[in-house]
Amino acid sequence: MINLRYHIVSVVAVFLALGIGLALGSTFVDSILVNELEDQVNEFKMGRDEAIEIKDQAVADKKSAQEESEVLRSKGLKDKQSHDTELEDLRRSSVEEINAIRDERDAGIESTTLTLDSIETLMPRGHLEGTSWTIVAPTGIDLLAMSEIREILTRSDGDYLGTLWMRPTMSFQNLETSAALADLFSVEPGSAEVLNLTISHVASWLTANEKTESDSGLLVDEFIEPLTDLGLVRYDRFRASTTFDQVASTGNRIIFLNDVDHMDLHEEIVIPLLQELSGRGHQGVGAVIELASESSSIGQVVNKVRNDLDLAEDWSTFDEVDTLEGRLGLVIGLSRLPEVGHYGKLPTAEGRFPR
Repeated sequence: MINLRYHIVSVVAVFLALGIGLALGSTFVDSILVNELEDQVNEFKMGRDEAIEIKDQAVADKKSAQEESEVLRSKGLKDKQSHDTELEDLRRSSVEEINAIRDERDAGIESTTLTLDSIETLMPRGHLEGTSWTIVAPTGIDLLAMSEIREILTRSDGDYLGTLWMRPTMSFQNLETSAALADLFSVEPGSAEVLNLTISHVASWLTANEKTESDSGLLVDEFIEPLTDLGLVRYDRFRASTTFDQVASTGNRIIFLNDVDHMDLHEEIVIPLLQELSGRGHQGVGAVIELASESSSIGQVVNKVRNDLDLAEDWSTFDEVDTLEGRLGLVIGLSRLPEVGHYGKLPTAEGRFPR
């Protein structure tokens, strides 16, 4: 009995001890957990407060930066407006200054041009007095340059008689032209006589030497008419009253006017004419003038004469008539005939003016 009771008491004591232990242990664990959680909550609050402070500071910094940016933008806008105003004022004043300079320049150019025109008009006076001139030129040359040369002759008191225009059909390579000229002179077509007789008659007409050069009895003063009818030449008299007899009595001088665009005519007609006239003893009776061309450099026309020893002694040449100096050189050079010279800006020229 004693042992059974003892065992029962022992078991109850054990379970009672276990119950008390569990109760005490649970209370201890809960206290530790609560403390840990409270610490975490406090840390979270501190982190949140710190984050809020950082956020507030960031918002304040952003607002301050925006305000500073607005101030800078406003200042920049004012500076830009001020700069634009200054630039506009500077541009306006520059334009006004440029216009004033241009007006002054234009006035100076106009004054200088008037002075040069007056000089160019007055200086030639009397230089060619007592001389008469016929111009030989191909159709198609610069008519403005042609007109200026004609004006130079008349302003210099020279007697400008007219211009003998050579048409493109005036070519011995043209079979129809060669045949028509052969029929005119009653010679065989294609023979050397066609060239020789044509050149001889034109030379005689230019020097107003009235004589018969062919068996046909064709007079020199009648020769140009059939050439005109054939469409080979055209003679424009400057004065309608100018007659062949007047040309003969005034001792006519000749100007051959050409450019590089008409070199075929120059080589086929003009050079033989120059040689024919030189062969007749006509020395210093005229000049060869080359006009500038847009298609090629100047020099081919005059150098055909300058490089020929015989022609260079008999005919003056000019390679620059498109400038004031060149035109004055032309007047002086023509006035010195029969003294022959070669004038212009090319290396083959003696200079712009006679020495």
